[in-house]
Amino acid sequence: MNEVYRKQLHYWDTIWMLAKTDLKMRYQGSWLGAVWVFLKPFCLFLVLNFVFSNLFFKDNPNYTIRLLVGMILWSFFSEATTVGMNSLLSKSHILKKIYIPLWLIIVSSTIHSALAFLFNLAILLIFLLAYNVFPDVLHLSFFLIYVFLIYGISLTFSFFAAPLLVRFRDLNQIWEVLLNVLFYASPIIYPISAVPPHVQTLLYLNPMTLLIEHSKVALVDHAIARLDHLVIFIVIFIPSFILSMWFLKRSSKNLIESM
Repeated sequence: MNEVYRKQLHYWDTIWMLAKTDLKMRYQGSWLGAVWVFLKPFCLFLVLNFVFSNLFFKDNPNYTIRLLVGMILWSFFSEATTVGMNSLLSKSHILKKIYIPLWLIIVSSTIHSALAFLFNLAILLIFLLAYNVFPDVLHLSFFLIYVFLIYGISLTFSFFAAPLLVRFRDLNQIWEVLLNVLFYASPIIYPISAVPPHVQTLLYLNPMTLLIEHSKVALVDHAIARLDHLVIFIVIFIPSFILSMWFLKRSSKNLIESM
């Protein structure tokens, strides 16, 4: 038991070390350094908020906060899936020299994105205080559940996509295009109520639609969205995550030689 505990502790120490290294290397030589973690999504938020809050949704209460919540959550998902998918290739020089479990490399890359997400939450907190939006413990807990699920689906995607990218390098470009499509297919710059019911049904095929919309309801409206949707989502997510772990393990054979 002690041996198993030491092994697990070593794994998490390695994950934390790789995540911190990724964060430092990403902005090495940059004047603003880690400030870019929240500066890029914040600048895009300012542009979108100026345009849509003044032209289309000026009568929508708390539109600015809703947009910021959506932007931060989307930035987390986009960043985590992208770096997770590229993690094995970017660490190929390490994997060819020493043995490191592939899941550890992927998790460390997505943890790096989670650290960036924490920086963005600081901005969100400032805006919540400025707009007098104070969610209670219950609704804040539901918001954190949705954040955890976003990280979970990002990790699930990365377990599938990272080994595939080693063999199919075009997957990187395909995912970049799909991210742009999914951005507009998610209720980020518009409320879900602004689209017809039959279109809403299509939008909910995108898992980020549910997580972003329910996050806004919990954090801004101080309410709990339909729990049956959340239960169905979790029921689908758990076997999908297990399947992704199996796929990664199965794909690891002769994968390093293909890098």
